[in-house]
Amino acid sequence: MQRKGASRRRGEALELAILEAVWAEFSELGYLGLTMEGVAKRAGTSKPVLYRRWSTKVEMLIACIANRIPQAESVPDTGSLRGDMVALLTVARERMSVIGQTAMLGMLTEVSKDPEAREVLLGGLANELVNMVYQVIYRRSIERGELTEEQLTPRLLRLPTDLARNEFLLFGTISDEAVTSIVDEVILPALRARGASV
Repeated sequence: MQRKGASRRRGEALELAILEAVWAEFSELGYLGLTMEGVAKRAGTSKPVLYRRWSTKVEMLIACIANRIPQAESVPDTGSLRGDMVALLTVARERMSVIGQTAMLGMLTEVSKDPEAREVLLGGLANELVNMVYQVIYRRSIERGELTEEQLTPRLLRLPTDLARNEFLLFGTISDEAVTSIVDEVILPALRARGASV
């Protein structure tokens, strides 16, 4: 395990180094092995610096995963909701592949033993994912006039990532065929049923 020495990094540079350290520790040691002390040593900082940002390792892991969620600029604007959704799920597949099925299942197994941690982690991630889908896909579609805010529901906001995550956890990958099936057979019909012109 490679760890960095003391550093005078501040602000965004320090936060990025910490999040990279969280990811490295989680990837190598799993959720159980992830500790504030290990992250601090790897990032070349101190535990108090971490605790000023996050009160628990669960909050720290949420921040790390949120940092790896596809951002709007990483998903091309294809000119249609369908094209954007396919592009988003393709990028999401690449990100999940980096995490790996085993690591994701391990994390879910460990947090399932701690109801409070499970609620914080899964609730926090759900909010991050819903916000990402809205900002990357649905906001663009609303601006193009394909749908309206009123046609969206909390379930429809979660649907793309719920389906992609479940596919990945079950099969370890999301094939191109699965991506198009999720979009064409589930998401678009559900939106059309709400009156969207997609």
